Amino acid sequence: MLFTRTIRRKLLLGVGLIMGMLLILSISGISGLNSYRRVIRQLDYDITEAPQQADLVKAAGALFRPLLGRVDNVDDAAFQQKQVGQSLAAAEERLFEFRRRFDSLPPSGVKMGQGPVTESLLQDYHDKLTQLELLNEQLADIGNRDQAIRQMINMAGRLQTVALQIPDPGEGMSRSLSEARQSYRSSLVAVWVASAVALILFLGLLRYGYVWVFDPIRKLHQGARRVALGDFNYRVEMKTRDEMAELADAFNKMTSRFQEIAADLDRQVQERSRQLVRSERLAGVGFLAAGVAHEINNPLSAIAMAGESLEGRLVGNLDALDPAEAEVVGRYLRMIQDESFRCREITERLLDFSRGRDSVRETTDIALLVSEVVAMVQYLTKYREKRIEFSSPESCYAEVNGPEIKQVFLNLVANGLDAIERGEALRISLVEKTDHVVIEFRDEGCGMTPDVLENLFEPFFTRKQSGQGTGLGLSISHRIIHQHGGTISASSPGEGRGSTFAVQLPRKAPTESVAA
Repeated sequence: MLFTRTIRRKLLLGVGLIMGMLLILSISGISGLNSYRRVIRQLDYDITEAPQQADLVKAAGALFRPLLGRVDNVDDAAFQQKQVGQSLAAAEERLFEFRRRFDSLPPSGVKMGQGPVTESLLQDYHDKLTQLELLNEQLADIGNRDQAIRQMINMAGRLQTVALQIPDPGEGMSRSLSEARQSYRSSLVAVWVASAVALILFLGLLRYGYVWVFDPIRKLHQGARRVALGDFNYRVEMKTRDEMAELADAFNKMTSRFQEIAADLDRQVQERSRQLVRSERLAGVGFLAAGVAHEINNPLSAIAMAGESLEGRLVGNLDALDPAEAEVVGRYLRMIQDESFRCREITERLLDFSRGRDSVRETTDIALLVSEVVAMVQYLTKYREKRIEFSSPESCYAEVNGPEIKQVFLNLVANGLDAIERGEALRISLVEKTDHVVIEFRDEGCGMTPDVLENLFEPFFTRKQSGQGTGLGLSISHRIIHQHGGTISASSPGEGRGSTFAVQLPRKAPTESVAA
């Protein structure tokens, strides 16, 4: 079974079996023809040994020559009698030889069909020879000699007639032999032609077997080895339209699909790597922010307490001051307290953000949040000559943390206004979907290159002039939206052709908080 482990060996075994069958067929056919040829040769030998009718006819005809000779005296008569006797003896010998050969013929064929007639005629031939021998004894009698010669001539003619009537076995066998030889030649030619055709067909089978089976298998094996070695761009080319071509096409599709999967996996690995780096940076920022917040929180508390103490001590002494001055002092003291508490609230939120606590989410009108951000920003001095166009339905609700989402919108609006020139507009649109809402911020400003788009959400990455940006706005916005189970993406047709930021938020808050 070692020989049939591979398909190639199995096919070679099949070809060997076919070749063996063809050889057996050819050998058996040629062997049969050779046997037939030996039979023909034996038959030819038998024909040469068969009795010949012509010998009897010739022996009968030889009797006329001595009988027709001229006799003038007794010596001539005696010589004539002697010659006739020799001719009769030769005829007897021919008859005996004919009988011997006829009896040695096989008991079928000519002998079986002509045996009785031949025996009867041979007996008649023998009887006439006996009568001629009796008449030959009378040739010595001068008185009866002429009459005996006439009777012997008559009897010799009758003997020749009987000899002509005897069937000639050799003639029938010669005809059969001729027909057998012709049949043998035709059969031999047919066998050689059939063998040549079989050989041509076998060579054609080898050729097409190589083209249809061996060569496709070789190409598939070569392609599999090339792909196994890492050459994923290799493709198997088949010129046939059979199962091998379908297998090659499936192999090529499999390789292409593997390339697509490998490319997608590489892309995902790169994306996850960037997200990991971004998360590590944000973690570092959070750790730093937590330390700074702790350090700032105590002075802010002291400032707020000092403001309250001063306000309590000065409340009774404000009447001694000018009313205008008393109003200013009271307003400044309250401002110190309010701003201190506001800064403290900011540091507490920063601490909460660095600790990664789950924010409180409730059903909030997204359109209202955008409207509040627009109302707060559009009256700032540096943005007064830039327009903000906002189109949205009357209300659009989603479960979010309002302040955090408001911070995201504020960052995107500020970035969009910074990117455009005076007289240009930032367009904000809100589209309500079945299970999520989409907010787009589209500007006609400086645009972005592919390199900028790739690193846009990285911490500390900014294109603003030195001192005008920290590079944390979009990174923090990305984390907030990601924690809400949404997505934020940026696109730009090119530098100088504007940019678009799209924020997608789910209507329902996810069951588990997603960590960045």
